Amino acid sequence: MKVLSKFKITKGFNTWLDMYKDIEPDLNKLGIKILWAGTNSDETIVYDVTEVENPEEAMKVLTTREDITKKRSEAGVILESTEIIDSISSDYWG
Repeated sequence: MKVLSKFKITKGFNTWLDMYKDIEPDLNKLGIKILWAGTNSDETIVYDVTEVENPEEAMKVLTTREDITKKRSEAGVILESTEIIDSISSDYWG
């Protein structure tokens, strides 16, 4: 299943991206794969399209698993701001 989500950041997109690349192998093993991510113009919010096997479990991992939450927090992610906006049933990538 694909989901559209967002979360707030405080240290800019590149800091978040470096952290994501570091934890990406762990997330992939857990069935979480970001397909696309982008930020607003002042780099305070990240929006992403993520493919997940179980969205509820993915949210739990991203907000409670200590090793992952520590790295996310250190990279400026405001953990409690993580929000799944909606699931995506059909899409087009031009």
